Amino acid sequence: MQALLTVDQLSLYLQKSVASIRSDVTRNPLALPPICRLPGTKRLLWRVEDVEKWLAEHVVIADVTVPSTASESVRRGRPTKAEQVSRQRRVVR
Repeated sequence: MQALLTVDQLSLYLQKSVASIRSDVTRNPLALPPICRLPGTKRLLWRVEDVEKWLAEHVVIADVTVPSTASESVRRGRPTKAEQVSRQRRVVR
């Protein structure tokens, strides 16, 4: 027999709140693994195999590239005063 998870067990497994899972069932069903509904019941159940397969499909491997020097890294926003002065000195030379 296949093991079934309840909402409480799934919340621990996915580290989401029970309220969030119950909300996602109706509002955003793609944010959860496929539900296993038993005939004649309204109880929310999930098969462990489906949950593990769903998690495996949603694994994202981060592409972490470390810049070799500080000048290669891209900073957003206004440059610091030291950066402004160093740029002005480079232009003058």
